[in-house]
Amino acid sequence: MVTSKTTIVLEPEKVTVETVNKDGIKAIKNTNIETIQQIFMKEQAMETPLLPSQWGVVKYYRKNHYEGYVLTTPPTERVVKFDIGRSSELPTEVTLPIPPMLWVFEVMTDQSGKKKLTHSMTYVIKHELLSLKDKVFHAPFCNIGISHGICWGRTLPEVPIPKSIQSIPARFFSQPFNYDLSGNRVKPFEWTHPNGNTEDTECAVYHMMNEADKLKAAKEAGEAYSYPFDSLKPAGTMDVDTAIKTYLPGIFR
Repeated sequence: MVTSKTTIVLEPEKVTVETVNKDGIKAIKNTNIETIQQIFMKEQAMETPLLPSQWGVVKYYRKNHYEGYVLTTPPTERVVKFDIGRSSELPTEVTLPIPPMLWVFEVMTDQSGKKKLTHSMTYVIKHELLSLKDKVFHAPFCNIGISHGICWGRTLPEVPIPKSIQSIPARFFSQPFNYDLSGNRVKPFEWTHPNGNTEDTECAVYHMMNEADKLKAAKEAGEAYSYPFDSLKPAGTMDVDTAIKTYLPGIFR
C-alpha cells in the first residue's frame, strides 16, 4: 500500500499541488498562492519546501497570524536616485549594478483581517539560492541597518495580497538613497571624491557610486561587468537558514 501524500511546489507564476492517494493514483492541480494561503489559514503552523535554483518566492511559512516569505531576486541593473545635497558634487541619479539578493519578509494579520509588514530584511547571495546553507553577505546599500533590517521611513509597504510581496524589492530601490545607515556596509576601499581627494571608506553611498562608474566604464569599453563580491562583508557566519530563523520572530519564537 502506498502512503498518501501531498506535495506543494511554489513557482514564480503558479503553485502546483500533487497528491498521491493510498492506491498510488496521482493527481496534479495548478493553483495560486492566494488559494494555498486560504487553505493553510486553517492550520496553526506550516512551511513549504525550499524551491532552489529559482527567482521569486522560494519558501513560505505560516504560524498562527504570522506569515513568512523568503524571496530571491536575480542580478540586474536599476536606475536609482540619491538625495545627498548638491554640495557633495555627486550625481543624483545613476545606473547601479545589483547583485543577486535574498529578501525575508514577515507579515502579520490583525484581528480586522488587515495585513501588515512587521519585519523586512535583505542580504546578498552569490548566485541563485541552492541550499539553506548558502552564505549571505551584507547588502551594500543605504537604508539598511547593520542587523540587515530595511528602513522604510514613515511609510511601510502595504501587503494587501500575497503577490504584493514580490513588488517590495522594486519599492526599496525606488526610494531615494542618502547617507543614513550607510556606514559599515562594505569592506574598506579607496574612494576618489569628485574634487580629487581620496579616502579609505566603508560608506555604502561611495561604494554604490564606485560600482556605477565601473559599470558605465565597462559598457563604454564594450566589456562585461562582473560584480565584486569580494568587496562585500560576510554577515558573520550566517547562512540562509540562520537568517530566516533570526528575522522571522513571529514564526520561530
